[in-house]
Amino acid sequence: MTNKLITFKVTDNMVKEMDKMLREGNYRSRSEMVRETLAEFIGKEYYEGEIPESSVIKLKRIIL
Repeated sequence: MTNKLITFKVTDNMVKEMDKMLREGNYRSRSEMVRETLAEFIGKEYYEGEIPESSVIKLKRIIL
């Protein structure tokens, strides 16, 4: 599976909160944060709460 680059804008406050979470060690990068959040959203909204096998979150749960 290859990753695709997408671009979008967020508010200054969202960036501040994201950076706070990065400093706290919750994520390694903004990209990781967005990927995991999107995978969780897709899992909840479109897969009846199941996170797709290919998602970063699913992989992280297996690794940890």
